[in-house]
Amino acid sequence: MNVYNSVMSIEGTGLDGDNPLPKFRSRQRHREVPENGSLSAEQKEKLGYETGDRYLPYRIQDRYTRDKKVMQLKTVILENDILQAVFLPEYGGRLYSLKDKRTDREVLYKNPVFQPANLAILNAWFSGGIEWNIGQLGHTFTTCAPLHAAKLADDEGNAFLRFYDYERCKNVFWQLDIHLPAGSEHLQVYVRIINDQAQSVPMYWWTNIAVDETEHSRVFASTSEVIYIDHAAKGFGSGEMPYLPTVPDADVSYPMNFPFANEYFFQSPEACRSPWEAVSYEDGRLVYERSTSLLRYRKMFCWGSHAGGRRWCDFLAKPGEGNYVEIQGGFAPTQLHGLDQPANTEWDFTQIFGVTDVDAAKAGGNDWAAARDYIEAQVEDKLHEDEVYRIHDKLQSLADRQPEQQLHTGSGWGALERRRREKAEGRTTPQGFVFADASLGAAQQPWLGLLETGSLPAAAVDDIPASWMVQEEWLELLQASLSAEAHASWDAYMHLGVMLYEKGQEDQAVEAWEHSLMLQPSAWVYRNLAEVMKHRGDMDAAFARLEQAYLVSGSFPDRAFAEEYLELLIRNGQYVKAWDVYESLPESFSASDRLQIIVGQAALHLNKLDFLEKLFATEFAVIREGELSIVDMWYQYNARKLAAAENRELSEELKAEAVKRFPPPQHIDFRMS
Repeated sequence: MNVYNSVMSIEGTGLDGDNPLPKFRSRQRHREVPENGSLSAEQKEKLGYETGDRYLPYRIQDRYTRDKKVMQLKTVILENDILQAVFLPEYGGRLYSLKDKRTDREVLYKNPVFQPANLAILNAWFSGGIEWNIGQLGHTFTTCAPLHAAKLADDEGNAFLRFYDYERCKNVFWQLDIHLPAGSEHLQVYVRIINDQAQSVPMYWWTNIAVDETEHSRVFASTSEVIYIDHAAKGFGSGEMPYLPTVPDADVSYPMNFPFANEYFFQSPEACRSPWEAVSYEDGRLVYERSTSLLRYRKMFCWGSHAGGRRWCDFLAKPGEGNYVEIQGGFAPTQLHGLDQPANTEWDFTQIFGVTDVDAAKAGGNDWAAARDYIEAQVEDKLHEDEVYRIHDKLQSLADRQPEQQLHTGSGWGALERRRREKAEGRTTPQGFVFADASLGAAQQPWLGLLETGSLPAAAVDDIPASWMVQEEWLELLQASLSAEAHASWDAYMHLGVMLYEKGQEDQAVEAWEHSLMLQPSAWVYRNLAEVMKHRGDMDAAFARLEQAYLVSGSFPDRAFAEEYLELLIRNGQYVKAWDVYESLPESFSASDRLQIIVGQAALHLNKLDFLEKLFATEFAVIREGELSIVDMWYQYNARKLAAAENRELSEELKAEAVKRFPPPQHIDFRMS
């Protein structure tokens, strides 16, 4: 086996910075998730718990286009004589490719391009391979961010790969130890999550595995019991595979039988010692994965056979080359179930991936239960549950081993947390993690200054803040600093307000921000106060704060301000003003996808037909999953054209007629159903 760095050439588009404005968490920490009465008491436990949207201290990654060029991506490769695994250390340690050298075929779905799209917690996400999702509901905070990577060796001298990081939202440490012993047909992945705090934290994990989707690809798992999406209840229901009420009389173990995007979650019983999931193909190939019991649940997601779903597959890759289905493994019954990791605990599991050949006729038999039993026997033959635990015990024994050779350096946040612990608590980061001072960068410098000098370094009011921080220990340090009048500054109070508002302490946050304005007016603080006003429903006050943000520096410091301001104007029906503001913006702002989509509503109401025709001809990069805004504008636009051409009043009846007569162009149709 071998572990080494390499570089991959690929057609794609990278990220061009991020959105500097803090995006605050939902004030609803828990979601109300309906169910149709069929879920058991166990299945309803913690449904919606701690699944409210949450982003800070990370920044939104919304700066990318669809202008693809040949780019170079750093890779880390782990291989033996049978398999070759290619990872992307700059993008969350994504397993981009897993090739079976015996057949020269990909085990996973390998995306031919690198194209970010608006699907993750922080916006930017890309399809393909295996993604490691930790901490919070959704595609993870670090899916488009660098991880630390290191080369290690086991007791026999066999090299293996470790990815690791410090997760700032939940303040936990996590690692992936990836092994591929000589002669092994299986990629072995050991995952460890360490919460060494004195309190529990809400936790989340889903391994997201993309595999090829074909007309007759079929999904199996270690149980037939599932929680499915019940559209009538707008929530969940409990059912048995392969027939679910969502698509009557269709065997939905074949994902292409869904006429809309959908998902279901396999409910492995607690007694299941080693859950598994697999996908079979017409040619007899079987891709499978199996784990230890902590990773108890499994999931299937597909885009569906409808036009919008196929459009998403093409949009994320190339036309005809983006068809994939996701099989996933997680800690909780669904991704909308929460759970807590107790204080001072380590959670770990091992997940193992492989590919083999099976009898296609038996895998595709009409009796799903018989086909499932057949597939289970094949998985058991290739990877017995006792073997899973033998491997787990061995990998677990190596978890604390110190990295020997650094292959890639991630962010400096782990090093900053190590420095904080050493100075404030007389302890360090867990064994097995190396966070060197050399990883500290500009984003960490203000907080390092606060730690070392007791004062947050002063920043220029026109500069973009280096980073955000919401961790409780840093809030305490900042509050202690501000007890001395000499340490007061506009940005110290700005950061204090961000921390307090994220914690839900609204009045104290407003007080901190108003104090900041007394020291030095800034666009950043006026914008944050506008967020407070929007939350309170006082749109006039929100307008006033955003206008002050503009006036204080004679412009918006970043296009994100303009996006929020225009969105507020449109929401309030101020179309003329929105259009005037849009036309006054520099081209570097006005050319952004999101601004053009936002101002499209003003163009519609002001009859700016040239703008709309250009808008509808554009392929936008930042469309959100299920977003209907452009499609709705398309129908309204055509209804207005009908009204003008036929001298009729614009009405709901005319809009319904436009829906029937004018299907949207495929490149703007991202409907989920």
